[in-house]
Amino acid sequence: MGERPEASAHKPPQAAARSWTRPAPRGDVRLEALLSAAEALLAEKPFTEMSVGEVAARAGISRPTFYFYFDTKHSLLAALLERVMHDKLEIALRGFGTTETDPHPQRTFEKNYAEILALWREHSAVVVAASDAMASDAELREVYTGLLRLFIEPATAWIEQERATGRAPEGTDAATLATTLVWMSERNLYAALLGMEPKVSDRQRVAALAEVWIRSVFGTGP
Repeated sequence: MGERPEASAHKPPQAAARSWTRPAPRGDVRLEALLSAAEALLAEKPFTEMSVGEVAARAGISRPTFYFYFDTKHSLLAALLERVMHDKLEIALRGFGTTETDPHPQRTFEKNYAEILALWREHSAVVVAASDAMASDAELREVYTGLLRLFIEPATAWIEQERATGRAPEGTDAATLATTLVWMSERNLYAALLGMEPKVSDRQRVAALAEVWIRSVFGTGP
């Protein structure tokens, strides 16, 4: 594969010191081509076997142009993951309304997790590759865990609000509970993508996730 060329001093804003807390910018034709090519290749082969040259060729651009946008293929995978996770975040945040405005939160959580699982299945190659690769790549691990914090923080605030109003009982520290529930959900969705044993249907899985969330926060129910 060879060494990557020196990074350009004129990288566009999305490639330089990105915060990874917002979706990769849309609208750049070459960037879109790279992201689409990478996701297509991930559906064909493992991330470890995918090369920068293959992505560039599939996107119809040169290797130097690839490095104009991304430092490594891990950076590219992080950008793909970011898009999927931010779409997921928009869905998940609907579940963090108060029980005062949403009298059936378990039903809402179940509907949201059904949509999230469908989204993950649509982009399963990206999610599985990122989840597997973060164990060996510090940058990708930072991106992955940073994105999960975008779910943990509003979940924590939701739990604290429900407790403050008396609708939920006091219990485990809200941030600890939210962190545990978010990671539990993430691992369950990952297991669904891989079809890991023991297998359960998507309907059963999302119903169980919703019930665990509600019982963990409210006890027997709000």
